Amino acid sequence: MKIPKHYNITPAKGQALLNFQGRRFPDKIDVFETELIEKVRTTKTKEQTLFDKETDLNTDFRNLLIQGDCLSACAYLKQQNIKVDLVYIDPPFASGANYAKKLYLRNGGKSEIDADDNTIGEEVMYGDIWQKEDYLNWLYERLLAIKDIMNETATIYLHLDWHIGHYAKILMDEIFGECNFINEIIWHYGTYVGQTSKNYPRKHDTIFFYSNNEEYTFNMQRDSKLEDDANYKRWKKYFNKNNQVTGANYPKDDSKFSGYVKKFKDEYGRNPSSEDVILSISGKLIDSVWYIQSVNPVAKERVEYATQKPKELLERIISASSDAGMIVADFFSGSGTTAKVANELNRKFIACDIGLNATQTTRDGLFSDGASFDVIKVKDGLRLFRNPAQTTAKIFSIIDGFKSRTDLNLNDFWDGGIAQAKGTYSPVKFSGIHDKLTKELLDVYLEEIYKLEDTTNKANEVIIIYAHKDLEIDQEYLNKQLNKTAKTELKVKLVSLDGLLGEKRDALFTPDNADIKVSKLGSKYKVEIKKFFSPYLKNKIDDYNAKKTKKGTLEQDLLKAVKISSNGLELIEAVQFDTTLKKVWKSNPDLEDKAGIKEKIKGTYTLDTDKFRMKIRNIAGDEIVIDCKEVSK
Repeated sequence: MKIPKHYNITPAKGQALLNFQGRRFPDKIDVFETELIEKVRTTKTKEQTLFDKETDLNTDFRNLLIQGDCLSACAYLKQQNIKVDLVYIDPPFASGANYAKKLYLRNGGKSEIDADDNTIGEEVMYGDIWQKEDYLNWLYERLLAIKDIMNETATIYLHLDWHIGHYAKILMDEIFGECNFINEIIWHYGTYVGQTSKNYPRKHDTIFFYSNNEEYTFNMQRDSKLEDDANYKRWKKYFNKNNQVTGANYPKDDSKFSGYVKKFKDEYGRNPSSEDVILSISGKLIDSVWYIQSVNPVAKERVEYATQKPKELLERIISASSDAGMIVADFFSGSGTTAKVANELNRKFIACDIGLNATQTTRDGLFSDGASFDVIKVKDGLRLFRNPAQTTAKIFSIIDGFKSRTDLNLNDFWDGGIAQAKGTYSPVKFSGIHDKLTKELLDVYLEEIYKLEDTTNKANEVIIIYAHKDLEIDQEYLNKQLNKTAKTELKVKLVSLDGLLGEKRDALFTPDNADIKVSKLGSKYKVEIKKFFSPYLKNKIDDYNAKKTKKGTLEQDLLKAVKISSNGLELIEAVQFDTTLKKVWKSNPDLEDKAGIKEKIKGTYTLDTDKFRMKIRNIAGDEIVIDCKEVSK
């Protein structure tokens, strides 16, 4: 892969008040190539006009869905001279958990499958397990990049919880300036409290609201629930259908209301007539504590995404901090709620996520809502699977002799180790999919390496795995640093991810396959999926059945074992068709088939032409594209 071009980052506004290990002050961001992979254009879409066409910025802007890391997406926007008006981000919370979704077989209750809840286990969506310092470095870089593509009058909402929010607040003070802090918003959500004995149940998140400058867009919000307004409660029977109290009917003997009558007389110099409005209410002013219900599991807006946020939350933020035609961006789009709400409120949107499943969820939701947008993939060459967490887990699974850090009694810094001869091992540290191995970061690594001298189970060498091609160090530099300090006799080896995987890399990607038949049907064509098979899901099902067998008697568990039907259609989540056959995929909404959790795809489709491309997505999110030239007729 070519070393990418760079662009310089604007320095932070405030003073650095927070120090942490390996702190980096990045001055540039990589600009990778991008690929336009789909144009979504629907007839439902209403015409949207950008807020400001007097400038050269954003004049040719189209709604964007970007599959890629936040840094890469910001670099693309910077290159395209696109500036955003509002940013809402809901990044990982450093919660210490891996978030997953259940894999549901789309059997429609009519297949040979007899499995609990129709699931074959879970698929990791993203990993949220961090060392504090790693997380802060990661977030700092991305906040700087986001700030660089914000308009001068733009605002940003950073959504976190108790795990790391207090540190992030200090970073925000540094990046945007303490003077540009507007609000600390408490989102109190109503969910099942559960049983606690040593703490108060944690039922709120924190949202930090900052501006880019002292001038910014803000529209005061009011609660539409009039029942919460004190005036409405007191004089409810006097309000008409327009929520007004007029001269025709008002509480003449109420000393408090007489104040409103006096105010009217002072303003107009007369008593109110029957048609005059004395008091009007439009709801209680929204303060910084928001009680908004979390998304109910059976709610209409619910999608299969672990950390989905409610539409009401995003409606309030977008309505308050943007106007029609402005660009709203979310660089950790997840379920796609931000983009969907922005589109409904007549705003432009940019949605970005590093995970393929999140991109697919957002794409499908926007597609069904009738939005028009371009889907862009950042070609950084680093992603192996659907998301970084899954990639990292897979990397370790194919390393011969790899053991977890728990097995080797290593601290949380290490990812694990590789067993060697005579009971020794090589501790392993993976620098991450998108993180550069810098000199500052190496200093942190070396401090942890020196500590290994005190461990009882001696290591003979240390392995540092890196994926990013733009290195500040090499093996020669590393050896010099070790010799200079003379604090350890351990050898430290730098290993590239590509070098580690070698030939195994290709072996990991056994694609799905499908048997497709096309036949003439009068003046039209019938396209039939005769058989579908996924090697990855086959292994997933085998693992699921093996675990079931271990839990009980063989006779009982054989009854619960998952058996795939002869055509394998229950392994398919969605089917899309493109009959334009142009370079960029363009889905036909009339031909798209997406199965719900309790449904099954049709498997048979009627087309006006036998010239088409067909995209099949399995229940884990993997996709294959079949050209009409590859099918039997």
